[in-house]
Amino acid sequence: MATKEPGHLLSGIRNRTGKVILEYVFLNHTRCDILDQTRVVDSEPRSVGDCPIWNINLWNNAEQKDSQEMILKPVAMFENPFFHSPHKLVMCDVWVSMETPSDFNTRVGCTKTMNRLDFDPVTGYCPEKAREPWFGIEQEYYVINDEGIPCSYDPEKFNYDTLVMYNHVGHPHNKNVGLERELSSSHFLACLYAGVKIGGRNRENGPSQWEYQIGPCEGVAIGDHLYMSRYILHRLAETFGVRVSFRPAPLPGVRTIAGGHLNFSTVQMREEGGTRYIMHAIEMLSKSHQQELFKCYDPSPDSENTKRMESQNTEHWIPKVEEFTFGVGLKRSTTVRIPKLVDMDGRGYFEDRRPGSNMDPYAAADVLVRACILGDFLKPGFEYLKNLCLPD
Repeated sequence: MATKEPGHLLSGIRNRTGKVILEYVFLNHTRCDILDQTRVVDSEPRSVGDCPIWNINLWNNAEQKDSQEMILKPVAMFENPFFHSPHKLVMCDVWVSMETPSDFNTRVGCTKTMNRLDFDPVTGYCPEKAREPWFGIEQEYYVINDEGIPCSYDPEKFNYDTLVMYNHVGHPHNKNVGLERELSSSHFLACLYAGVKIGGRNRENGPSQWEYQIGPCEGVAIGDHLYMSRYILHRLAETFGVRVSFRPAPLPGVRTIAGGHLNFSTVQMREEGGTRYIMHAIEMLSKSHQQELFKCYDPSPDSENTKRMESQNTEHWIPKVEEFTFGVGLKRSTTVRIPKLVDMDGRGYFEDRRPGSNMDPYAAADVLVRACILGDFLKPGFEYLKNLCLPD
């Protein structure tokens, strides 16, 4: 397995032209694959609005039989940890034309939902106080080889039904862990350099499984920061001669599942006495049509996250599809968790444990706001929970 120092070729090359490199980052129809394309501009953009709109030929179907010219609209700008400043990474969403977003552009729908929190044209709802929704995502992933197997996976030597590796240093299961930790550390530093809101990282419990946390980010920005963090991780993995997987179930088994737990709060939840608003949001969430939420939590065509939740080999750590439960400081089979420190402080956030590691953050943030604030998915008989005076 090759190991290389990230950027070892670029570090000795100097750009003496004054030109600035923009790496445009965008998604395709899967909402899981991340693509990029590079262009050069004459001067450093001071804001994302200075980055030019561009076009791209994009394969737009699963069979890859044809392509379509699309438009890339820059939506967020980050520093470039590979070429270094003044060069930039530019997150873009994809449009069919200047007026029509692509059918896989979930950022547009998420933006519309966040705007409804200021004024909802459907109900006429206009809150006296802003919601200011914050999101955080616990992104799990696996470091895998060319066969798609976690690099350290060794079922003949280790029993993954009983092995506990979570947060361990110097663990007996140390195959490739040095390379994996170096990749994780490089990713952490690169995200900080880029301005991505990364808040932490840890070794997870599966073989070659790691986690990092993104947020808090307000509104649609959670998608910009999460997708850019994934892009940076993929780029770094290339230099280490490995790959990373965000699939919720890359291998069948107890320790080969991966989540993308979604943390959420409004300004009311974060203020003194916020537990009241947390509980109201959870009540709305529990009385919603759950299958509608699952569709937005899993972008994969084979519903791999649903398979993760239906797995019988997870020692009850994973929430169930047809069962809604919540608890304080509890993780086993819990749909929604209130962290223990939040309960002690009487304010903060809650964690929805259902999204998988391949989640589309735009769609997930969109549906969570619609479910537990706007009440778009409430079952018949529970419309009274749309008591929009309560959260004001």
